[in-house]
Amino acid sequence: MRRTGNPLALVALLAAAPALALAAAPPPAVTQEVDRTEVGTDDIFVLTVRATDVPSGSSLQLPDVPSVETIGTSRGTETSIRVDSGGPRVQQVSTLRVRMRALKPGKLVLPPAELHASSGVFRSQPLTLTVKAGHVPDPSGGRPRPDAFGMSPFAEDDDNPFDAFRRRHQAAGERDLFLRGELDKKEVYQGEQATLSLWIYARVDLSRVDAVTMPKLDGFWTEDVETPKELSSETRMVDGVPYRAYLLRRLALFPVKSGQKEIGPVEADITTGFLFAGRREHRASQPVSLKVKPLPSGAPPGFQPSAVGAWTLGADLSSTRTELGTPVTLRITVEGRGNVKDLVLPKPVAPPALKLYDPTMTDKTSTVRSRIQGRRTQEFVVLPQQTGTFEIAAMELAYFDPETGRYERARTAPLTLAVVPGAGASAVAATPGRADEPTARNVLAATALRPLRVQPVLDRPSPPWRQGWFLALLALPPLAFAGVLAGQAVQRHRARSDPRGEQRRREQRIRARLAALRASGEGMGDVAFSHEVDGLVGELLSLRLGTPVTGLTRDALRARLAAAGAPVELQARVARIQDSCDEVRFAPGASRMDRAAVLADAEALADGWGDA
Repeated sequence: MRRTGNPLALVALLAAAPALALAAAPPPAVTQEVDRTEVGTDDIFVLTVRATDVPSGSSLQLPDVPSVETIGTSRGTETSIRVDSGGPRVQQVSTLRVRMRALKPGKLVLPPAELHASSGVFRSQPLTLTVKAGHVPDPSGGRPRPDAFGMSPFAEDDDNPFDAFRRRHQAAGERDLFLRGELDKKEVYQGEQATLSLWIYARVDLSRVDAVTMPKLDGFWTEDVETPKELSSETRMVDGVPYRAYLLRRLALFPVKSGQKEIGPVEADITTGFLFAGRREHRASQPVSLKVKPLPSGAPPGFQPSAVGAWTLGADLSSTRTELGTPVTLRITVEGRGNVKDLVLPKPVAPPALKLYDPTMTDKTSTVRSRIQGRRTQEFVVLPQQTGTFEIAAMELAYFDPETGRYERARTAPLTLAVVPGAGASAVAATPGRADEPTARNVLAATALRPLRVQPVLDRPSPPWRQGWFLALLALPPLAFAGVLAGQAVQRHRARSDPRGEQRRREQRIRARLAALRASGEGMGDVAFSHEVDGLVGELLSLRLGTPVTGLTRDALRARLAAAGAPVELQARVARIQDSCDEVRFAPGASRMDRAAVLADAEALADGWGDA
């Protein structure tokens, strides 16, 4: 049979197949939509931009809109399957969600979103919104739209435990979970305190917050006001929608220079839900601006720019009468509201007959209604070198009070110190008067002078570094460091050579913690108890299965347990532990948790599987 066709043409066709497939790929498409077409100047709306068939190296961008404030931004990728004449095709969709607020009423036109690709720029259609003054109720009541593929078409009920259980398995949207930085003032003077509060607003359950990245606070002196040890919420309203607000951190900011300052975003990884249904979400807040006004002109002499606040100044001596050669303490104290740690105290002026040594300084700060206040104390050792009566001049602190907008002065009274001859002094009268009067003189005690050497020993001892014990002492730190390194190497070698032993040691620690819960767990609440047991069971299952179980559904976990050879009875114990913990978390107070039964199931899980 004779073959027809040209082999060279077949080779050329195969070589051109990738180019033909690329040419046949549909061009990118960009769309944008908003969750509301009518908003108020006090409302937040969400703009969602989607780009399909996006080539690699592309960038999805939004033009600047001066009449809109951006509250939060998140990016993501969605995957969908399309079926057309060419068969099923997997499609990647890039999404950009932006939370916005309109700044003035009227018609708001959002320009087209742009996708910058190597083949050109692709744009979406513009959008038009109606903006009214104040607050406009959301027709959907602030709830997400129905989703036929993952969300019930019926309205949610925050008090319904079944809705709460279902929400654990859904990713938190931008309107359900976001970070916000809030300043208590829009403008301050240079050196005046502005309080920055970092909040998490959530309509979903939170279990953990980690990987917190604080903004760079260049140009500010910062003091920590409040950092909660655990997550605790308070109810706050945003656009008429109730949120659980969690304080992440509160800082006191003292600007050191005037001008418009921008505080960057704070970022955090937030885990929603709990052990078997947890989701990890990354959120970032929007930058906030602070206007720093310069200090007004007309500052008094000696004013320091750091002296901003409201201050009182005091000074006292530990004793107003002392003997010659006996020191006293001069204490200068400034107290009030402001950045006390950056405050410069006035220097005391003493006569030459009084020698002042370098001071010691102590600071004590406190917080009242999120405002920093405190006390700075300087203590000078004063050594009198002549007899007589001497005066330490009055001191003055010039400061700027931002509450009144005026420069003020805090003053002390002059201090007087009387220096008398010591015991055994010669009978030389010291005429009272000033330090520069010629009548003031040194009066030495008769027994004050002693020989420089009290023993006739002139042998010079050899220096310690020439003695044998000094060399041995020098060798001790390197030897100790080498011993620590050797011990760590031995431990790492044992862990690598005996992974089963390391697993047994971790399981023993879990059993010990379960035993401690049985012994002292009565003092814990049901919620805290369920969290502890849930975490221990999750850690134990991760060890037995050799893979983390966080985020697995119950069906997936049951399948992995069965594949690992876990007995059916132990699988049932895991399910009972999950049911008990979920009932406490999502229906607290409905019934008393049977702690003994939960601990019995957990201990049986720790002891009854692993060697089978």
